[in-house]
Amino acid sequence: MKRKNERKAILLYVFFVLAITCQNCALAVNWNSIEVNDVEYYVQTDKSVYELGENVEMLYRITNLGEESVTYNFGRSPEWNFWVDKDGDNTWKAVNGWWTVSSEFTLATGEYIEFPNLSEPLIWDLRDNNGIPVQLGDYLVTGGLDWGYYDFTKVSVPIEVIPEPTTILLMAIGTLGIRLNKQKI
Repeated sequence: MKRKNERKAILLYVFFVLAITCQNCALAVNWNSIEVNDVEYYVQTDKSVYELGENVEMLYRITNLGEESVTYNFGRSPEWNFWVDKDGDNTWKAVNGWWTVSSEFTLATGEYIEFPNLSEPLIWDLRDNNGIPVQLGDYLVTGGLDWGYYDFTKVSVPIEVIPEPTTILLMAIGTLGIRLNKQKI
């Protein structure tokens, strides 16, 4: 009977671990937006929960919702940036250097522009500015125009970094082993 209960406990742990690790398998796009002076500032990540080792895809978009064109002027390029913060401290940012090249863009009514304005999405590999893997926990991903007086354009979404399934499975098996060992003593 004791052996049968141990098997049930093992099966229960395995089921629990699989349920936890699959909680982020089908999550939708994680987004947020603000509207200022008839312009929408929008940021998104491809989901809200990431396992260590996964990549975070980011997008920042500006849409003119007003009836007049809107022009943005910059004294450097690129005009945009993404920041990732944990507990108020910067962990990572996409752009760490700029060219002293002036740039501008104008959005007519209904037009939008997406950043980065490349064919590929911007990827954060869950490493900090020094290339070290980040810790588990909650982070704030912010996209915005990176030029002092455009600070009002910054929009954020929260994400969570969790252990990959192997780590969770090893932790569960270890916990189970400890519990079973204590029962034998």
